[in-house]
Amino acid sequence: MATLLAHIKVVEGKEKFFEDLSRELFEKTHANEDQVIHYEYWRGRNRGTYYALLAYPSYLDFMLTHQITDHHEEVTAKYDGVIEDIDLEWLDPVDGASKLGPTDIQHIPSDAPELALQYDKDHAVLFQEWWNLLRKK
Repeated sequence: MATLLAHIKVVEGKEKFFEDLSRELFEKTHANEDQVIHYEYWRGRNRGTYYALLAYPSYLDFMLTHQITDHHEEVTAKYDGVIEDIDLEWLDPVDGASKLGPTDIQHIPSDAPELALQYDKDHAVLFQEWWNLLRKK
């Protein structure tokens, strides 16, 4: 499984445009992808602060059935000049306190599309060793 929380800071005054694009990407993701478990956007406490929660059965599902799709590329190209900062945080569920499975590392096959290989450099799962200490065996 792969679960990701994106911490997003939007340029002041661009919040409505960001939300319109996010709705578009949400709709296209759920209409065109059969592997998506969670794909949601949330407003944060501070103005211009947003979160996106994504969960896929695997990192490869996230990367190959979402991240490099035409609908993702088409919509995210419009975010240029809208997002001030984005921090991608890979999450791992607490056993018995989440319906989601553990986040695991997978490697993109070397014969994958170039875009997937590039995204893998920027979005690769950062597995935290301390997670293993607390996971059920």
